[in-house]
Amino acid sequence: MRALKYLLFILLSIFIIGFVAIKVVSDPLPEGQSGSEADNWANQIQQALNKPAFDTLGYLEWEFFRAGQKYLWDKKRDLAVIQWADNKAIMNLKTQEAIITTNGEVQSGDNHESLKAKAWSNWCNDSFWMIAPFKMNDPGTIRAIAETEDKQKGLKVTYESGGVTPGDSYLWLVDENNIPTGYHMWTSIIPVQGMYAGWSGWESHKGVMLSTTHELLGKEMKMKGIKAGHTLQQMGYDTDPFAAISQ
Repeated sequence: MRALKYLLFILLSIFIIGFVAIKVVSDPLPEGQSGSEADNWANQIQQALNKPAFDTLGYLEWEFFRAGQKYLWDKKRDLAVIQWADNKAIMNLKTQEAIITTNGEVQSGDNHESLKAKAWSNWCNDSFWMIAPFKMNDPGTIRAIAETEDKQKGLKVTYESGGVTPGDSYLWLVDENNIPTGYHMWTSIIPVQGMYAGWSGWESHKGVMLSTTHELLGKEMKMKGIKAGHTLQQMGYDTDPFAAISQ
């Protein structure tokens, strides 16, 4: 009995120390000033990355920095092929209707629903790390001019709706050409608030500027296999990989 109490005391102490440590290293979310200046800055950042080219893009393919998490996005029809582990989802991103297979076997029932939720969660997270700068003006977003704790001027974008974690905020920092260098994050899934993630390795794909490298907690992570095109043939597909869900 005494050993159990001692163990509980240790666990509680660890929890309290961890909680306090997170509070100490976290930064408060800056309020900032919304309005036309912030909205114009968001547009300038997007123009620097060639948003018109992004808007006319037909398809985008990439592998997330977690090996095996691969995506093919049909932007026009808003469909996606989402792959992870032995699973593959062909999903309508507007309705979340999906066909799920595991090792090529179609899933149904509770397993289908569980895998569909995982596919949607993966998509929301991993596509954000790929195309976040082009989502600054999404429905449900609020933009504001704000400052970091060390007085760097940035553009704060808050997502009041959408995705799987509404309410998240990102404070973007950019260079003299309005190319993003990174952002500070206030999200529900990361305990430390205000954590910084670098955005670098910018490459042009069909004229669209995309960041291929992110740095988080001193670790460099790279997107792989990035490919953009206007037709499936340009992407290397002879048949429609979305046919099962688009019919």
